[in-house]
Parts: sequence; C-alpha cells; structure tokens
Amino acid sequence: MAPASRMLPVVARRAASIQSMTPAEAQELLVKQRSNRPTSPHLAIYKVQITMALSSMHRITGVALSASLYGLGLSYVFAPMLGYSVSSTAIAAAFGGLPVAAKFAAKLLAATPFSFHAFNGIRHLIWDTASQLTNKAVVQTGVAVLGASAVTVVGLLLL
Repeated sequence: MAPASRMLPVVARRAASIQSMTPAEAQELLVKQRSNRPTSPHLAIYKVQITMALSSMHRITGVALSASLYGLGLSYVFAPMLGYSVSSTAIAAAFGGLPVAAKFAAKLLAATPFSFHAFNGIRHLIWDTASQLTNKAVVQTGVAVLGASAVTVVGLLLL
C-alpha cells in the first residue's frame, strides 16, 4: 500500500456537452430546467412569531409615516396653487368642524403608527448596544413595545 502522502484524491468528473442552439431553443431549455427545480420555502411554512410580525409592522409604519410627511410637505407647496390653505389655523378649523367619530378615527390613524414605530425604534436602538438579544428577551421587548404603544395611543386619543 502506498504511503498517505502519495495518495491522490478521487475526483468525480462529468462530461459537459456543448451544442449550439437558437435563442428560442435556449429559452425552451431554460423553461424545462426551471420546471425541474425544487420550490423554495415560502413564508406560509413558517410559524408567525412576534419578531417577524413586529419587523414587518416596523417597515410598514415607517413607509406610512414617510409617505405622510412627504404628502404634507407637498401639500404646502401645491395647495396654494389650487386655492386651498394648509396653514395651522385652517387645519385646526377643519379638524374642529369634524364629527367626534371622525376626530377619533383621525387621531387613531395618526397615533398608532407613530407610537408603535417610535417604541419599536427604541427597541432597535437597544439591540444596537448588543443587549436584549436572547430569544426570551426579544419576545419580552416585543410585548413591551406593543403594551407601551397601546397605552400611548389611548393617552393620545384622550387628548
């Protein structure tokens, strides 16, 4: 038997075939190859966890708040051209003339994403310090974010 230093590794080799084909034939081959590929896992196979849900909601509320900010900024630019006033006095007068249910809905629509995004942002800042990163702590801070957001929203609705 040969010494270990002289043994060569066994390498499996496969012959590659090369053939020329038209773009239509190449597309057909690609479609055929893709149909043989396994389907990758989808979100439906995962158990929804508080971390997943809060991460999604943080992104959604961030986009909503950004869109609201840009919309308000653009309204200050374009509203006067259309004959509307968006001064603080005009907004306060319009809000004051709304029915109580509409005021409640407007406050809820504004307070909920703002308070959640703010508290969840603080949670992310805490994570940036490399603390509260265990599975148990992540769930606890998620529940704390939801609780603090709910208390804040109720407080803002009562103003």
